[in-house]
Amino acid sequence: MKQNVNLWKSFLASLLFLTVVSCSIKNDTNSSANETSMEVVKLPVDVIEVKELELIQEETLIGTLLPIQEVAIVSEISQKITKIAFKDGEFVSKGQLLYKLNDADLRAKQKELYAELELARINEKRYASLLKTEAIRQQDYDEIATKLQSLQAQAEFLNYELSKTEIRAPFAGKIGITKVDLGAYVFPGQEMVSLQDQSKVKINFSVPEKYALLARNGKSITFITQLSDKEYKATITASNSGLDDQNRSLMVQAVADNSQNEFRGGMSAKIKFSTVDIGAKGIKIPSQALIPGENGYNVFVLSNDKAKTTAVTIGTRTENEVTILSGLKDGDKVIISNILRLGDGTAVAEVEITN
Repeated sequence: MKQNVNLWKSFLASLLFLTVVSCSIKNDTNSSANETSMEVVKLPVDVIEVKELELIQEETLIGTLLPIQEVAIVSEISQKITKIAFKDGEFVSKGQLLYKLNDADLRAKQKELYAELELARINEKRYASLLKTEAIRQQDYDEIATKLQSLQAQAEFLNYELSKTEIRAPFAGKIGITKVDLGAYVFPGQEMVSLQDQSKVKINFSVPEKYALLARNGKSITFITQLSDKEYKATITASNSGLDDQNRSLMVQAVADNSQNEFRGGMSAKIKFSTVDIGAKGIKIPSQALIPGENGYNVFVLSNDKAKTTAVTIGTRTENEVTILSGLKDGDKVIISNILRLGDGTAVAEVEITN
């Protein structure tokens, strides 16, 4: 009897142990199932870790090179050319004689006028002495003094007319090919030759309206010509007061050195115009990460295993890449996949991170 009781107790103890183990296994199984269930709820996403970099954004614009100074040399009087004092295409200095016009008639008038002027000076001195002794009336002296002043004025005008017979270079530069020959009769306003100062060149180009505020005086640009791929530098010196109402662009002028005589007026130039301020920084992300909204653009940033909506300001945008000017910082993890299935606060699982 006693033996049966012991057997019964052993059976109960074994049964109790099996029950405990079974419950433990069941609890462990349920726990694992719950964890697996929670992991399945998280949406798998690809992530990119962003870095802030100095921005280099440029627009290619087309411009025209012009000499820093250019003038058409013309005659101010009607007269015959008696001398051409330069060779076509050579460099001339400021004030150098270019053309001499016939001045024979003016020289003859000058001699006659100078003789009258000398006589008038002598008479003025004689009358001044007589006036002091009251030998003549004041009126007599005034008449001779007035005549002297009139002759002096005529002499000044004649000298001015004579100066027009010598056509000189208004500044140093390269002379063109003469359009008139020796002995030709020229008229006022007739173009005789062109003169260009090519020590520097101006570059005229148009900047689109959206970049007009960036076309500031002193800003540096680079350009190339059709002659080579060598890059040259120029500095913006001026711009029009307003935009062209036809194409909504701003005419801008830059100046470049031409001491090596590499450029000629009329050449075309491809200009690299920076569309961001010097030192501006930004972050580049794939275009598919950008989400348009009512008030601008947003991206999803990974934060504590959840998607967080972040407003951003964008710069340039291409089919594959967009520049973020504000809203992100170094080290932020931007979600770049499953964008349409995300919402603010959606639990996500990071599948891949790209630097």
